[in-house]
Amino acid sequence: MVCDVCSPNERGYTIYFAENQNTRNLIDYFKAFPDDKWKFINDRMFWAIEEVFYDLMDYIEAHMDINSIHAVVSSVLDPLKELHAMKPIYQFKSEREASWIDDLIESSSISTHYQPIVSVENDNLIIVGHELLSRGIGTEGEIISPFKMFEAARVRNRVFSLDRACRLQSVKNAGIIGDKLIFINFIPTAIYVPEHCLSTTFELVKKMNLKPEQIVFEVVESDEVKDLEHLKSILEYYRSHGFKYALDDVGVGFNDLKKLSQMRPDFVKLALEFTNGVSSDFSKQEVAREVLKIAHDMGALALAEGVEHEEDLNYLVQMGYDLFQGYYLAKPQSVPLESLNVKFKQDVRI
Repeated sequence: MVCDVCSPNERGYTIYFAENQNTRNLIDYFKAFPDDKWKFINDRMFWAIEEVFYDLMDYIEAHMDINSIHAVVSSVLDPLKELHAMKPIYQFKSEREASWIDDLIESSSISTHYQPIVSVENDNLIIVGHELLSRGIGTEGEIISPFKMFEAARVRNRVFSLDRACRLQSVKNAGIIGDKLIFINFIPTAIYVPEHCLSTTFELVKKMNLKPEQIVFEVVESDEVKDLEHLKSILEYYRSHGFKYALDDVGVGFNDLKKLSQMRPDFVKLALEFTNGVSSDFSKQEVAREVLKIAHDMGALALAEGVEHEEDLNYLVQMGYDLFQGYYLAKPQSVPLESLNVKFKQDVRI
């Protein structure tokens, strides 16, 4: 995978037409566009930037046999390099439909929502920090979910750029939190060389007068990290600059307990799959207890996310969890809450 921020290049495509295709009219077609937007390679192949390529797809669908035309993402500097990866041109429909994410990234049309992270002290719920959650802003002002944004970014090979844009926007919007903890998500598979990929983030933190020790970078793993040593190098790079880090969704998927013991995070977040209903489910209680033990043994704070019911909050408080987050306490807000309306009374029955 190529980092499109580290190696910026205008997106283009090499298009191949099978021998049964009449390409004589294509020269006249391409000549309608500026010369720097396309390139003649030979009678069967052309190169074009994305906007011309998408326009060409409409032309092909109307006038040619779309099933015998292939294409591949390529650079104008070496349009023949990726020929082995060619695929039928109709398969680029999903990329075309996802191209809106490029404009969203370039314009930083991203808003920040704040969900409080809470401790329980003498039956009082105290907000100790907020997780900063990114939402896209559509052309009509509509809110776009992070799932939809990152699905589109994955199709367009723009995960690095979107992850970076969300991270920077979160840092810009973190000042309103004051001196509380600031949890900011990042996707480790989108970071290649920490010293380069994270430099802009660190510069912005300094510019915004935020304290590194109050910022917690939270590992979000939508993709499995196969190179644990690379992940550890990223986390150690954060720590060497005074930041903290957390592992998210522990207990399920890629963030398993084995990895937890190797990463030595400052915070461990129990996955909502084990938080929701933990008060009445023995198997969830076993996982919650094991995560808590590992976290405390390594000196980390245990945070239960996805708290949606009072009885689960009660159970996890009694079990010994340190911090809590979830809809029962508060949903993500466009402005961070300073206090909670939820009342808590510990019920000791564990």
